[in-house]
Amino acid sequence: MATSRALDLDTLAAAAVRKGVRLLSAADFTHPEWRRELGDRLIDDGSGLFRLVPESRGESHEPTGPGAGTARFATRFVLGTELSCVWRDPPITGRGRRVHLLLFAPDIKTVDALIARFDPFGALGSDGRPLLKVSVRDLADIVFDVDERCEIIPAHVWTPWFGVYGSKSGFDSLEEAFRDHADRIHAIETGLSSDPAMNWGVPELANRAIVSFSDAHSAANVGREATVFEMEPTYDGLVAAVATESIAETIEFFPEQGKYHLDGHRACGVRLTPAESAANGRRCPVCNRPLTFGVLNRIEFLSSATQSWSTTDGGLVRGPASRPPYRRLVPLRDLVSACLGVGVGTKTVARVVADLVERCGSELDALIDSPVEAIEEVAGDAVAAAILAVRYGEVKIDPGYDGLYGKVAPLTIPSAKTAK
Repeated sequence: MATSRALDLDTLAAAAVRKGVRLLSAADFTHPEWRRELGDRLIDDGSGLFRLVPESRGESHEPTGPGAGTARFATRFVLGTELSCVWRDPPITGRGRRVHLLLFAPDIKTVDALIARFDPFGALGSDGRPLLKVSVRDLADIVFDVDERCEIIPAHVWTPWFGVYGSKSGFDSLEEAFRDHADRIHAIETGLSSDPAMNWGVPELANRAIVSFSDAHSAANVGREATVFEMEPTYDGLVAAVATESIAETIEFFPEQGKYHLDGHRACGVRLTPAESAANGRRCPVCNRPLTFGVLNRIEFLSSATQSWSTTDGGLVRGPASRPPYRRLVPLRDLVSACLGVGVGTKTVARVVADLVERCGSELDALIDSPVEAIEEVAGDAVAAAILAVRYGEVKIDPGYDGLYGKVAPLTIPSAKTAK
């Protein structure tokens, strides 16, 4: 449900190579059909990470399909899933809670043990992301009882309805949510509507990693956000990198492009900053109903200080010395579409993107560090100028709110050649 009908292991692997992503989550391992698919198609390479194998043969192979010919590395999978925990607090409050979590496991045996323990709490076959009627604290208790090597990361933590910090059903702290297991939560995932700098001022995140993942419901969205770990290429290496914040950088949306960045009321077309919401008594100025408070509002509420940061010539945004830098990008197909004036799903856009991948190595290579001459040769001056503008944060932003994505467009710069 809620994903592309074409989304399977083969298209995911091919998309990873095309985008420049080396490690993917083999998501939704709790679903019976998907679990069988993982068992049939993935082989542990001895590291706790998995290679994709052909359907009819037992030997391992590298991904095939668009972009596979440019591979400079082997794409691997880690066993993971997203879970939706839905429950009510004790009778004293009776408050409804809905929180999404990411869960990673070291091997198929552990996956099967987790499935057996989760089964009484929800219908695992009803959706890829199962709804479990259990608190996040009790779920953590189950997970770590099955295998201490498992890793839990709260997903898109600030989104109103399903983030652990969300305004609609979240908490004011991880301690409040996970209680005695809070110290086992080594990282949080920012979601599309926030970036690391927005999280730096939250006190309890000072010693936790801030990671970003793509939340891809279609192959085209693989790698739209990513984390560059400094790790041994093993499952234990991944878990250790999360626990010690061994991160070279993260790749982010412009947070304003996320669909819950600002406060608002979509039905009335009302979009407000946190200050404007407060001035309006936290209600929609059109219909007088409660507003949906966005990510920025919640972060300001839970932050203890305003952080400062600066951008380097390489496009990286840097902050406190203890924090990894990050960069903000716009998906390549979106930039090509805007520059050519044709739809993002057209063959024209697909052809130009494929040519850029062939020339530059991957979509992320084209967006981040390919020479401007290479981009100009393939896609022309306009696309090259747009990519450079995004690299340096020269963009115009129309922020998202209440479930509507924002819009980010590169500003016009004199020419790609003068911006080199």
